[in-house]
Amino acid sequence: MSNINTSVVNSTVIRNLQVVETILLLAASILFQFLIHLIPNSGTPVGAFLLAMFFAPLIAVIFFKPHTAFIVAIFSPILNYLISGSPLAEILPLITIKLVLFVSCLYLFFNVKSIKKISALFAIIISLSISPFIVTLFSKYSANVLNTLTIAIPGILLLTLANYFLVRYQEKN
Repeated sequence: MSNINTSVVNSTVIRNLQVVETILLLAASILFQFLIHLIPNSGTPVGAFLLAMFFAPLIAVIFFKPHTAFIVAIFSPILNYLISGSPLAEILPLITIKLVLFVSCLYLFFNVKSIKKISALFAIIISLSISPFIVTLFSKYSANVLNTLTIAIPGILLLTLANYFLVRYQEKN
């Protein structure tokens, strides 16, 4: 294969795999989380109630292919931890499971036309409710689900609003 054909194939593969979009979403997610963690907190981490890690996967689900959202969901917490030290290493599995569950549920609900614009609401509630039970299968982690949901109300509302307006934007374009 000639160099021209090889570069065309490589360019097509990169476009089809949405490599650039995935890298940009990972970078945006890490930057957003870093900025959120600069906000002073009063005991509870700001990320726990603003749910900063969930916005990049939400954008990925709405605008890009499924693998992009799952890559962002899996690698964003790890990269954020390696770069900034947040979240704590002990909760990395929990946050990763939350994000993967969120993306999975979001894809399911996103295909139901009647709830598409608020699918993030259902996906985040299920994700925050079920993930602690999954983590307890392989660790000694324990969490109060009601407390987690109560703390996350501002983030749940922000995700729902973002979902609504991003879907409206997508439908217009």
